[in-house]
Amino acid sequence: MKRPSRWCSTMEEFWEITFPLMLPVSITAILIRIIFKLKLADIIINVTSGGPGGATDSVTSFIYREYRDRSNVGYGTFLAIVYLILIVIFMTFLIKMAERWSRPRY
Repeated sequence: MKRPSRWCSTMEEFWEITFPLMLPVSITAILIRIIFKLKLADIIINVTSGGPGGATDSVTSFIYREYRDRSNVGYGTFLAIVYLILIVIFMTFLIKMAERWSRPRY
């Protein structure tokens, strides 16, 4: 990493010093926010029950309604497992990209 000096531009200082130091905390916050957004079913079910004709359904609320309300246990379980696999793949990709960005570039 470069030491900040009077010849260093503000953007160069940000990208070389500040950004790599902020990256681990930022990635953790982003991962937590994504996980919370993916688990949005409880709010939708309690407030609108999926809305008129399922218009306000999220993926998780659709899986929940398929499993519990329609008693389609096999299909609901299949959807939940596929959704979990997609989330794990996406989060792994995001973590790998964060590791790549946080490596020193010298």
